[in-house]
Amino acid sequence: MKIGYASDIGRKRDVDEDSIIIVEWDTVFESEKRRVALVIVADGMGGHNAGEVASRMAAEGVAERVGGAILKCENFGEVLQNAITEVNSDICEYVEHNPHYKGMGTTLTAAVIYGNNVFIGHVGDTRVYLINEKEITQITKDHSLVQELVDNKEITKEEARIHPQKNIITRAVGIDRNIEVDTFTVYVYGDDYILLCCDGLTDLVTDEEIHAAVMENHDLNTVCDTLVKAANERGGYDNISVVVVRCDELQERGAFLSDETQIRASHEDRGGD
Repeated sequence: MKIGYASDIGRKRDVDEDSIIIVEWDTVFESEKRRVALVIVADGMGGHNAGEVASRMAAEGVAERVGGAILKCENFGEVLQNAITEVNSDICEYVEHNPHYKGMGTTLTAAVIYGNNVFIGHVGDTRVYLINEKEITQITKDHSLVQELVDNKEITKEEARIHPQKNIITRAVGIDRNIEVDTFTVYVYGDDYILLCCDGLTDLVTDEEIHAAVMENHDLNTVCDTLVKAANERGGYDNISVVVVRCDELQERGAFLSDETQIRASHEDRGGD
């Protein structure tokens, strides 16, 4: 497994409200090797001396909870959902005791990569993409005003990118004690890439450009640096954070499908018995 990442304050911001946590575990039990990775990207909101507090609290809180459960449980979707829900309560309680932080919150998207499976917990508009040579697919769905307008066919996806209210999110960690966490499970191959990023990237760099950057660079840190540079060159209006993961120890998609085809052909040659 290879992981690259980059984070930048941007050109128009005085405070970096983004937080990234990446943790990898290697275990060997009864000669069986397992590698598990946890990736978290949180994009804080709430103004001076608030968003960065919320994003760090959320990222650290989820990492602590998931880390404690990751070697004991394979139902990582439920683990992520519970961890984000509990952290949301912690931040809400913290704000109640520290009213000068009122209004702070954060997006939070976390992924557990285990074998061929990627388990995702998601609140806000920090995205997860699945990328391979053929295509780029957005796995998460933004919890934002413009996404609701797109869903209602009031504006197009292209119009959403330049909409004056594109930064209004409708769901965040730390804003309300009642929170809904989206969870996803994605199956990946050795030539797939998982990319997590905040809106500081996606507001300025298109999906097609993200796909091209991943395909054109073998080094994942170079991919991330290239994307951050592109966002900054177009204004850098927000903090920019991106993480890319490739599970290169896995079988590649083409090889897997070839094996599957051979098995099916062999089965048919035997008369389907």
